[in-house]
Amino acid sequence: MTAAMLLAGLSGCGTLQEITSSSKPLLGGTTVNEPSPSASPPVSVSASKAATRASGPLDTGTVTHTLKQGDFTVQMTYWTSDNAKLYTASSVKTINVAAHIEDTDSKHRMYLSTFLVTQDDGTLRAQVTKDSGKFEVTPPYPYNTVVTVPAATDGATALTLTIQLDLLVETAPKSNSYYRSTALDTLTLPLIKDGATG
Repeated sequence: MTAAMLLAGLSGCGTLQEITSSSKPLLGGTTVNEPSPSASPPVSVSASKAATRASGPLDTGTVTHTLKQGDFTVQMTYWTSDNAKLYTASSVKTINVAAHIEDTDSKHRMYLSTFLVTQDDGTLRAQVTKDSGKFEVTPPYPYNTVVTVPAATDGATALTLTIQLDLLVETAPKSNSYYRSTALDTLTLPLIKDGATG
């Protein structure tokens, strides 16, 4: 009788295998629902990097440009003792300039009559310096000067210098007759702005 009652009780609960393999405890016929782990919100990773300053021609301290002027060449050398990587719109820049003539003889006299530098920061264009006279540049004589570039417009990210040299070139040796040749060069200086780094 006892065996029959036990058998009848087990038949209502399923097999012995189902009871013993349950991973959750049976507490008075109720089950405890464990909270399922919620997905964490994705961590936003900013892909933007700090703004970087473009490299500039004076970052190494010096740069040389060659300007072809018909049958001769003007070599322009620029250098600075400033750290050009730290130039900002508000900083004053000091640049040394040397110009000398190549690919010609020393029999034709040559003079520099005007040396002119203008700056353009994208908002304002202004004259930086002007040197007028009759400066001997017949090879091997160079023209050397120092240009002090004033502050640019606040917020400017680059400063373009335009360098103009007006040359008087003797038409024939000892003729004392000259023709004019104008050489133009540009030097663009990147500026640090809004947390940019060199």
